[in-house]
Amino acid sequence: MKIEAIKNINITISFSSSLNHLLISQKDLLELFKTGDPQKDLHTFIEAPGLKVLIFPNRQKDIVFEANRVLVNEKTGVRPEESKIIDNFQKLIEKNIIERDKIIAYGFNYDVLVFPESEDFDINNFVGSKISAIGENIKSAGVNLAFDKNNIKYILEIKPLGNGKQKFLVHLNAHFGKELPSFEELKKEVVIQFKELEEIIKKI
Repeated sequence: MKIEAIKNINITISFSSSLNHLLISQKDLLELFKTGDPQKDLHTFIEAPGLKVLIFPNRQKDIVFEANRVLVNEKTGVRPEESKIIDNFQKLIEKNIIERDKIIAYGFNYDVLVFPESEDFDINNFVGSKISAIGENIKSAGVNLAFDKNNIKYILEIKPLGNGKQKFLVHLNAHFGKELPSFEELKKEVVIQFKELEEIIKKI
């Protein structure tokens, strides 16, 4: 298979206790991420119990504060080498909007649109013989797989798109159950894990 488009790149941070949402203000976040360009700074702020979300639609970026997690998403379609998610996450730490000493785990999430390179691609490869025996002419199938590699926990999901074309949405989560490394290491790791995804996709 081959990647057609990158739909989202994300870093997710988990905390040992619930975030104090009273300390996360819309004003402070806007001040932190404003560019001075009214179009780029156009935003939506969503607030609910245990949830705050800052969305910049024209920048295709959003920051999500859950009960004990923070997610920084980038949907620009750029590769991880060009992504700003680690820079944006770094701003949250350096301005003490979130507390680094409460971080217990982190991970990266990637969503990509893929398509088979080979004309003889067989959807039956996604299912075992017992599933294949259920019915004839399987038209759609996916994968949900959890595995460990190099002390990293992975979840791989492959979902067929119901648009009449043979395309799939692939999601990979790479989870690190440890303290946060340096920001430079994070920038390297977000690239390394995307390359891991690329290698997986090549083998399918």
